Amino acid sequence: MAVSEKQNLPKHTDWANLPKNIIDSIIEKSVPPLSQFIRFGSVCKAWHAAITENRSLRSKILKRCHHQVPFLMITKSQEKRGLYNIIEKKLHGVELSVPYKRRCCGSSYGWIATVDWTLAIKLINPFTGGIIDLPSVDIPVVNKFTKEDEHEFLVKKVILSDDPYVNPDNFMVLALFGASSSIAIIRPGEKTWTYTSNLETIAKDDAIFHKGKFYAVDFRLGIISVQVANMNGSLVSAFDEKIIIPPEEEGDNAFKYIVESSDGELLIVQRFISTYGPYRWTTNFKVLKLRQHANHVARLVEVKNIGDDAFFLGDNCSMSVAASRFPECRPNSIYFTDDTILYTLEGSIDMGIFSLETGCFQPFDDMDPSHSDMPPPFFILPTLVENRVTHPCQY
Repeated sequence: MAVSEKQNLPKHTDWANLPKNIIDSIIEKSVPPLSQFIRFGSVCKAWHAAITENRSLRSKILKRCHHQVPFLMITKSQEKRGLYNIIEKKLHGVELSVPYKRRCCGSSYGWIATVDWTLAIKLINPFTGGIIDLPSVDIPVVNKFTKEDEHEFLVKKVILSDDPYVNPDNFMVLALFGASSSIAIIRPGEKTWTYTSNLETIAKDDAIFHKGKFYAVDFRLGIISVQVANMNGSLVSAFDEKIIIPPEEEGDNAFKYIVESSDGELLIVQRFISTYGPYRWTTNFKVLKLRQHANHVARLVEVKNIGDDAFFLGDNCSMSVAASRFPECRPNSIYFTDDTILYTLEGSIDMGIFSLETGCFQPFDDMDPSHSDMPPPFFILPTLVENRVTHPCQY
C-alpha cells in the first residue's frame, strides 16, 4: 500500500521560532497600512520582538508607514479624542488624550503641535504620550491678547522635517507665525528659534520639508525655499530664496497648500472658498506643479490629473499617498478638512472628498458635527515606537 505524502510532513510548524532572517524578510516585504505590522507583531512574543527590538528594521517600517492613509482625529469627550477611518468609514474604539479646546497648528508623523499663551510650542504624540517642549516664538504682542484663544492663531502652522522617533537627534521644526507668517526654525536641544534673515511681508499659507529644504507658498502663489546654516550641530542662521516671485496684484480667494506627490514632485493646491455671513464653504480645487529648470527659472503649470495620488489637506496637514496601495482610497482625489477658524453652531461641515476627474464633492460618511465649539477634526498618522506598537486597530 502506498504511503500518503501527508504522513511525511511535520505535524506542525514552529512559527514562533522561525529563523530571524526569515522573519525580517517577511516584515521587509510587507506593505502599509500599519495594521499589517500590528497583526504581525500580535502573533507571538518572538514576532513582536522582531518588530520592536530591531531599531534599523523599525525605522524602515516607520518610514514606509509615513506614507499610509491618515486617520481623522475627532472629539469624543472633554478630554478625549477618537479616530475616524475615512477609507473604511468607521470610528475606532480607541480614545486618545488631547487638549480639548486647544487648536492643533500642525500634524506631522503622528505628532501634533499646540501653542500656549506665551507662544511656546508643544509637540505631543497622542499615541505614545511623547512630549517635546519648544521655546516661545518671538512676537512683541504676547501679553496683549484681547480674546482668550487669540494666541492660538498667531502660530499658523508647525512642520517637522522628520519623525523624532526615527531621527531623534537630527530633525528640525519650522513654525509659520505672526501676521505675515514669518519663519522660525529650531532643532532638538536648542533653547531659541532661528529666524529667517530676509524680511518677508507677504503672508504665507503653507510649508513643507522636501529633499533637504523647507519650502513655503504665500497667498499670491509666491514660493520660497529656506536654507539653514549649521555650526557644531546647531543652527546659526536661516535665509530664504525666492523660487517664484509673486505677482503684484492682490491674491485670489483661494487658500494655498504645498504638497509632495507620491513620486516626489512639489505641487501647489488652491482651495477656492465662498462665504456668506459667518459661513464659508469650498467651491473648487486647482492643482499646480512646480517646474524648475536648469537656468534656475521656475514656473507653475496647472495639472488636471494627479493620477494614482490622493491628497489629504487641511489646516494642520498636507500629504499624499498612492491610492492603489489602499483599497477603497480614491485616486485623483483630494480629501480635505474644515479649516474654519470661527466655528459655527453646525460644527465642522466644510470637509469631504473632491474628485479632480468629475469636479464633484462628497462629504465624509457618518460624521457627527457635534462639539461645534472646538477646533475642527484634523488628519493624523498613527505611530509605531520603541517596545510597543500603538495603533487604533481592533482585533
